[in-house]
Order: sequence, then structure tokens, then C-alpha cells
Amino acid sequence: MTKAPRRVTEIYGTGTPTREALERLASRWTVLITSHLEDGPARFNDLKGRLGVTAQALSRALRGLERDGLVLRRVYAEVPVRVEYELTALGGTMCPVVQEIRRWAEEMAPVIGEAQAAYDQVQSPEQPVDARLR
Repeated sequence: MTKAPRRVTEIYGTGTPTREALERLASRWTVLITSHLEDGPARFNDLKGRLGVTAQALSRALRGLERDGLVLRRVYAEVPVRVEYELTALGGTMCPVVQEIRRWAEEMAPVIGEAQAAYDQVQSPEQPVDARLR
């Protein structure tokens, strides 16, 4: 068994900044939130409705993005209080990456669907795992 070079482990190891950045980007909510905020600031309930996410999941994702310096939360002293979220300059650097991820997902969704159907057809639940390998 070969080990990964030490440099890779140092860069991508658990708790490293690079690993955390990749984990943030890999979150489905990061991609979806970034896609919506790309067009400009949005209010919490607007994001919640457009994304079809629970308030708890959206709050958690937005807090993480804010902590990472990717999203800015602005509170306006109005009655009722208005809160908007927008991408920071750093968050804006994710837009080309997110656009490419979205493009890939849109193009490959039918192919993935076909692969899943083929897999499901072969992997019928009635067959034991060993029988499927023959």
C-alpha cells in the first residue's frame, strides 16, 4: 500500500485550511447560495424559498459562509428589521467555479440518470450481493 506524499497530507489533511475550503465549496448549499447571490443581495426568506431549504440548514450554511469571509450579512435598522446577504469580493471569486459546477451538473444529469437506472436494474434487491458479482 502506497502512502500519499507528505505534502499532500499537509495540504489536505483534516483541519487544514485547504481541506476546509474544499469542504465548504463541496457543500450543496454553498453552490446554491452562491448561485443566487451572484445576481446581488438577497433576504433570508427569499433565499429560503428559492432554495427549498429549512431555516436551520440555511442559517447554518450562511453562518459558515460568513465566517469564511465569503458572504456579508447586513442588518438595516428598519421596522421590521431587514437583513440581507451578499457575496463579498472573496465570495465572488467562487462564481466562476460554481458556474462550471452548475454547467457540468446540467449537462451530465441525463447521463447520470441513465447510469443510475442501469445500476438499479443490475442491483435488484432480491439478489444477494455475491450473485450480482458473477
